[in-house]
Amino acid sequence: MPAPGLKTDTVRVGDALVCVLSGDLHTGTKAIGERALSEALEQGPELLAVDLDAVELFTADGLNLLLALRDTARAREVPLVLVSPSAAVRRVLEVTGAAEAFTVSSTVAQATARLGK
Repeated sequence: MPAPGLKTDTVRVGDALVCVLSGDLHTGTKAIGERALSEALEQGPELLAVDLDAVELFTADGLNLLLALRDTARAREVPLVLVSPSAAVRRVLEVTGAAEAFTVSSTVAQATARLGK
């Protein structure tokens, strides 16, 4: 049976872009996630939200991808928000101490609400 992959979908919500990642984020799928997130960031959104609710497997490669994205987004002055990280993602963020490096929202609506201010 083939290993589960990583699926991505990017949708515009007002002035924000929401990248939805689902499946497994590890060495073999990192390039898929990297491509989707880079393309979203290239569009210069007012906010980039990464929905991680459906990520089932999250390894150090996934964490490194998010940390690199955070640095690039910061350099481009694009706010980055992680939306509804799954238990697997939360576990890695907490164990590594990286949870404090990200803004986290429970929902896309919560993440994008500050754009209306």
